[in-house]
Amino acid sequence: MPFLEAPWDAFLVHPLMAVALFFYSLARDFGLAIILLTIAIRLAVYPLYVTQIRSQRAMQELGPAMNELKAKYGKDRQRFSEEQMKLYKERGVNPAAGCLPLVLQLPILFALYSALVQLGCGLGHSLGASCLSSLTHDEASRILLPLIPNAIPEGGTLDTSAHWIPWLNGLHERDPFFVLPVLAGAVQLVASVMAMPAKPVATSDPNARMFQSMAYTFPLMTVFLGASFPAGLTLYWIATTLFQIVQQYFVSGWGQLPKYLPFLRGVATPADKAMKRETAEIVREGRADLERAGARSGGNGNGDGNGDGDTARAGGRRRGRRRGRR
Repeated sequence: MPFLEAPWDAFLVHPLMAVALFFYSLARDFGLAIILLTIAIRLAVYPLYVTQIRSQRAMQELGPAMNELKAKYGKDRQRFSEEQMKLYKERGVNPAAGCLPLVLQLPILFALYSALVQLGCGLGHSLGASCLSSLTHDEASRILLPLIPNAIPEGGTLDTSAHWIPWLNGLHERDPFFVLPVLAGAVQLVASVMAMPAKPVATSDPNARMFQSMAYTFPLMTVFLGASFPAGLTLYWIATTLFQIVQQYFVSGWGQLPKYLPFLRGVATPADKAMKRETAEIVREGRADLERAGARSGGNGNGDGNGDGDTARAGGRRRGRRRGRR
C-alpha cells in the first residue's frame, strides 16, 4: 500500500537507519553497528521479554492443572473456559503476555529489513529493483538529527561491509555461502531448548505440544529465511538471539539444554538460586497457613476438612502475585 510507505519510513524505518548510522559513526564498521543497534533494541524492550519468558514458564507449570480441567470439563466447553480463566486468575498468569514481545518484534524486523535495503541502495529504493549504489552523504543528512554526525564523506556512499566477515561484499546482500543463516539456526535452537522447562510436564494441551514442536522447527525456518534475507538482517537475528540466551540464563536457567550438554548440569544459574529461594518461601508460608488452619480447627472443634484445599489455593494465589511482582 503506497500511501503507508511515507509514515512507515518516517516513524520506524528512517529512525532505525539514523540509529544505525550513529553507531556506524562510532564503530566505523557496519556489522558492528548492526550489533550495537541490536543491543539498543533489546535493552529498550527488555521488560517485555522478561515478561514473555516468565509467562511461558508459568503456562508450562499449569500443565497438570489444565489436564485435570480437561478431564473434568472437556465436554463442556463453556464451563471449561470459565474454569480455565479462573485458574489463570488464581495463579496470576496472563496467556497474552507471552505473545506481546513477538508481536512487537515483527514490525521491527520488517522495518529493519527495509532500513538495510535503503542503507545499501539509497533512500526510497523499492524491493526487487536493481541496486546501483548505497546510501549517499546527502541522503543520510536528510534522515539524521543535527546532533548526529554524518559518517559518510561528502560525495561518497555508505560502506555496508563488515570487515570481519570477509566473504561478504556488503550486509545488504545475501550470504552466498549460507554461513550466517546456519549460525542463526544454531543459536535459535539453543535458545528454543533453553526456553523449554528443565522438567517437562506431561500434558495433553495442543498449544503446549505445538510450542514443543516449534522449538525444533523454528530453527529450520530461521535458516531458510536467513538465506533469503540480506545478511545484515541475519546478523541482527544472531545478535538478538544471543542476547536472548544470556537473558534466559539469568531469568529461567538452562531449561533442557543440559539434556544435550551434560556438563551444564552442575553449573548453577542465577535463575536456579532465585527458584530455590521462592520454593523455600512458599514452603514456609504453606506451613504457617497449615498451623493457622489447625489452630482455627482446634479452636472451634468443627473443622470441615477444607483447610488443605484453601491453603493450596492461597499458595497458588501467592505464587501468582509473587510472579507478577518479579
